[in-house]
Amino acid sequence: MSQILENVYYDAVILENASTKEEVIQYLSGYLMQKGYVNQEYLKATLEREDSCPTGLPTKPVGIAVPHSKAENVIRPAVIMGIAKKLIPFAEMGNSKSVIAVGIIFLLALQGENRHLNYLKNIVNFCKQEDKLMTLYKVTSREEAYRIFHSEILCLPGDGNQP
Repeated sequence: MSQILENVYYDAVILENASTKEEVIQYLSGYLMQKGYVNQEYLKATLEREDSCPTGLPTKPVGIAVPHSKAENVIRPAVIMGIAKKLIPFAEMGNSKSVIAVGIIFLLALQGENRHLNYLKNIVNFCKQEDKLMTLYKVTSREEAYRIFHSEILCLPGDGNQP
């Protein structure tokens, strides 16, 4: 189901048991580290960055978060989307005193500022549409999550199925 396009690895996972931002970031970072996309410092750096520069966005009906680390911790570029079955508290981007109930997390492991901005634009544009966001949040399978991620958020060619 995962795919590599334009030299970027994409995947989606369902997070059944995560209940904190630390658990989510640890799981998603570990997933990418096992596959050789990020180094051992990625997790620590991402958690530190999330504490100092939160990435929670108050989309409706569920919030999203876009944690990431510096490019120096990325071995090969990747973007992984996690759907948390329990809403996870993340601090709001630009207002760390406000807490957002996040259901969808996009972990970015990219090299270069323009890439981050392009992905953020696609993610935010999709997530502004409440009906689409709710459809994504309610998926019951990793395959369906990946299909939506691939074709509707990343806007990549093809049908979103693994080649």
